[in-house]
Amino acid sequence: MYENGKEPQIVYVERYVHGGYGIGKLPGGKLVLVEGGYPSELVKVSITEERNDMAFGKVVEILEPAKFRRTPRCKYFGTCGGCQLMDVEYETQLVLKREIVQDQLRRIAKLETEVNETIPSDLEFGYRNKMEFSFGFRDGRVLLGLKRRNSIEIVDVDECPISPTSFNKALAVVPEIVETTKVKIYNPVRRTGTLKHLVMRYSHSHNQTMAIFVTKTETFREARDIRALLLRKVPQINSIIHVMNSSDTVVLRGPYKTLYGSGVLEVEMDYEKFQIPPTAFFQNNHHVTNKMIEHVVKSLELEGKETILDLYAGVGTFTMRLAMLSKFVTAVENAHIAVKAGRANANINNLRNVKFEEADVEEFLKSYDGSTDVVVLDPPRTGAGKAVCKRILELKPKKIAYISCDPATLARDLAILKEHYKIKSVQPFDMFPQTYHVETVVVLERIM
Repeated sequence: MYENGKEPQIVYVERYVHGGYGIGKLPGGKLVLVEGGYPSELVKVSITEERNDMAFGKVVEILEPAKFRRTPRCKYFGTCGGCQLMDVEYETQLVLKREIVQDQLRRIAKLETEVNETIPSDLEFGYRNKMEFSFGFRDGRVLLGLKRRNSIEIVDVDECPISPTSFNKALAVVPEIVETTKVKIYNPVRRTGTLKHLVMRYSHSHNQTMAIFVTKTETFREARDIRALLLRKVPQINSIIHVMNSSDTVVLRGPYKTLYGSGVLEVEMDYEKFQIPPTAFFQNNHHVTNKMIEHVVKSLELEGKETILDLYAGVGTFTMRLAMLSKFVTAVENAHIAVKAGRANANINNLRNVKFEEADVEEFLKSYDGSTDVVVLDPPRTGAGKAVCKRILELKPKKIAYISCDPATLARDLAILKEHYKIKSVQPFDMFPQTYHVETVVVLERIM
């Protein structure tokens, strides 16, 4: 019996689009987004959802494969939802990501502009600084893994090729450790139990590993036993943290206790040092982040006399280098833990020309009455939005550097900013090899 009772359709995949889909046309001409299909391929597609103007489907058979297909390194690929491009040669992954950015800018922002070739990651595998694994319980045993695509079902994994070695060592032993201590696993449907997630963080510059256990409750009686067993079996771990988080929408949020170690990750780039608290955001690929910082400051051509607004500054990822090369930087960030870390990082780097403002970016800009020469913004996937972009236009900075992790919201915001700014460069970076995700830096100059 076919899925949805319909016979699979033969589709020629024309191109690869944002979201990790190949796109083609059904026999009647309707567009179909195909999971698991790549440009130039002829595939059989099982339709999973049909709308008036388009359909969604999954490849069930490859009739004519693309020349760039390869055997994926991960035994869970296609089951786990973490990676979408592991069966594609790396050079082609870079090409597809550039095309995704071009497509979004053309279609959403109506911009016909040159997009540079995607800058690769130094590491194709083992690059991740952070992984969020979920606990589950099935058939009398503890599961630890990643979720299927568009599902809450956990795929039990004992290794992950895009993770550092220490993460994989923890993956292999933590389920048994948890079973030994008999801690109750959290059930997201019933909202009962204690242990929800294991978040692993890593510093490539200092070879430091942090293990973070996320629980629903403040009480975590088994923590001492888990700590002792984990340190015995994975001695590479430098810090163990307990985060208390009752939310089911965000994994890494809430108050925390340090169970072992310093409780921070030390990260060093070419010219700056950072201390990263357990729950603070930091870019997920060390080497690519270094390249992005360098690209941003070089593209802005700073002369040392500029005042800069650094919006969505986090712990100061871009702030530190900007401050080293300008007159003054105001860094705006709404997360208290990140602001506290940002101020500490400024001190670590002996920077006195930085001020961190703890505020929502939109609210800060409403009351901001100063001037600025440069605006740097690195918003979340949702983008900056209309109100923030309009306020930036009112501030009239000479230059803007927009760092984006979502080309669709980037294009939406550029459609507003292009009213008074011309694009100087569009540079994709491969922050996340083996996935469809792409980081993009767009530098803009004011039209005089």
